Amino acid sequence: MFEERGYQGTTVGAITSRAATAHGTFYLYFKNKEDVFGRVMAVVTERLYEEAGARWARGHPRGAIEVSIRGFLGVFVEHGPLWRCLLEATFTNRAVERLWLDIRRRFTARVARNLERLRSEGAIRPLDPVLAAHALGSMVEWFAFTHFVLQEPPVTEDSYEAAVHQLTDLWFHAVYTDATELGDWPPPACPDTPHGG
Repeated sequence: MFEERGYQGTTVGAITSRAATAHGTFYLYFKNKEDVFGRVMAVVTERLYEEAGARWARGHPRGAIEVSIRGFLGVFVEHGPLWRCLLEATFTNRAVERLWLDIRRRFTARVARNLERLRSEGAIRPLDPVLAAHALGSMVEWFAFTHFVLQEPPVTEDSYEAAVHQLTDLWFHAVYTDATELGDWPPPACPDTPHGG
């Protein structure tokens, strides 16, 4: 129901009607609509967390990043309407906002721990693990939402693989490329582009 109607459009009555059960039975298991939505998102989030599991400890780091991003996007695409519903509810309901932030904190905390470990081992360039975890997580999450839910840019047959490749490349270079390798920056202004960009 949440996927079909969105958060505002889903009522307890609609849920009980679809489940062919009575209102009273619903309230034996759930406090209200927020509660049932939270439980639905908990199940999906657990799958997301498992699929995007921390695999940075083994193998080539780029491959590990790709496996995590592929897993995250796979679950995200499968439940795209639920993420639209989550975003819709976040701006109108404080309980759902807290739910979303709790979901994000769990992911960013794990990424931050991985980045801190890699930084302490000298395996990645110097960065703030917490800020980098939030920034990189937001990149993947918001791209997934705008592309696969809002269809911007338009989704094509190759979108999923292209997204996995591009997000992996951006994440890998953000973490593993030392800025000193770039040489002189910015490059000389290009005369035929606005503002030398």
